[in-house]
Amino acid sequence: MSNDFTLYFNRVSEALLKTDLKTMEIIASTIINTKITGKRVFTAGNGGSGATASHFCNDLIKGCRIYGRKGFKAMCLSDSMPVLTCLANDFNYESAYAITLETHAGPGDVLVAFSGSGNSPNILAAIKMAKDMGLRVIGIGGRDGGKMKDMCDICLIAPSNSMEELEDLHLCYCHSLVTYIRDKLFDIWDIETIKYPPPAGFTCALFDFDGTVSLLREGWQEVMVSYFTEVIAAVTPDGDINEIEKTATEFIDMLTGKQTIFQCMRLDEEVQKRGSAACDPFVYKAEYLRRLMDRIKNRHTSIKEGKIKPSEFLVPGITDFLDKLKQQGIKIYLASGTDEADVIAEAELLGVAHYFDGGIYGAKDDMIDCSKELVIKQILQENNIAGPSLISFGDGYVEVELVKDMGGYAIAVATDEARKKGINLWKRDRLCQAGAGAVIPDFSNADILMGFIIGAKSTR
Repeated sequence: MSNDFTLYFNRVSEALLKTDLKTMEIIASTIINTKITGKRVFTAGNGGSGATASHFCNDLIKGCRIYGRKGFKAMCLSDSMPVLTCLANDFNYESAYAITLETHAGPGDVLVAFSGSGNSPNILAAIKMAKDMGLRVIGIGGRDGGKMKDMCDICLIAPSNSMEELEDLHLCYCHSLVTYIRDKLFDIWDIETIKYPPPAGFTCALFDFDGTVSLLREGWQEVMVSYFTEVIAAVTPDGDINEIEKTATEFIDMLTGKQTIFQCMRLDEEVQKRGSAACDPFVYKAEYLRRLMDRIKNRHTSIKEGKIKPSEFLVPGITDFLDKLKQQGIKIYLASGTDEADVIAEAELLGVAHYFDGGIYGAKDDMIDCSKELVIKQILQENNIAGPSLISFGDGYVEVELVKDMGGYAIAVATDEARKKGINLWKRDRLCQAGAGAVIPDFSNADILMGFIIGAKSTR
């Protein structure tokens, strides 16, 4: 008996290794595209294939939730027993899936049909309906593929003539597809919704600059952490360098969004706590900026000399999104912890200064009077704007927390600045803790983002 089990397992394993992996990749890409375009995935099957079709939907909806984002819009035509038996009884079983598909589907959606024989009349009818309606059809079959094989846009045939074996293979295909798709979703644009925006709409948008609009200063945290760690270590030569770096990283992050001088003031506090004399925070700031400019001066020069396009140092999609905000009549402001003169100069260098018709605010020597909190309050008061009318975009803990506390809605821009795509998970976790209502990697899908902002009620 043990040998019988072994033989069965070996046959399934051998068949799995014969699977057409190129077709698997095409299927995965087709399904991923429905996430990008907002389309839906429908599945169908009979008997064991119906169970697999239902299981696949479960994994697409739940198993593909990355960073708390929504899974795929997926529906199994085999799932509703009342609908299925009603249509089969009042019309016929052959038409049941096709009628349901016609009711729910639309052009650009995808049908994934599971059939061991490839000849089930209700599956063939659903495929025909799908093709007539402009759906993309994926077949998951077995044996010789049956009639289904030539009707599908893509068809993956399990290399087995045994119904039990090919149904095992189908479930393995589904799980491997979901695992593959989930890995790809980490870098695919999407919105993670923690709290939906209010339906009343926004009249005012506030942007941070570095890391939200501009990538010119990408790596500034690395420069600051390295320098601050060096300063603290110098007064505690016996200290654990890893603990010192952790301390510096934490307070730099917590103060990101405030002017740079506040981080330098906190550095001085840490130095004094360790028994060293006080130092003018502006001395620390000057040295930090010197080191930062050493890192980024070639970027400025390359843009000025036309060697690199300004777009290379903009967060993906930002200009398209700013255009759409202006078209909606939303007034746009920029408030940064970077020195104001530098922010204005870099915004002009990147060709985005004209978007901020509400004004560009940055750090000045009078660090208290130009705090971001006061800037935001000034914007609301001068324009008679209520807190809920304000939406902000930024990657700093401080501004997310400020806007939330003032009754506005904060979208965290957790861009992976080094790769210029995907989410920086560390940023994302910190900004969620600060009270972000939603998280995006960048602005590269401006249409969907605008729909979320101005049509939140209709997109739920």
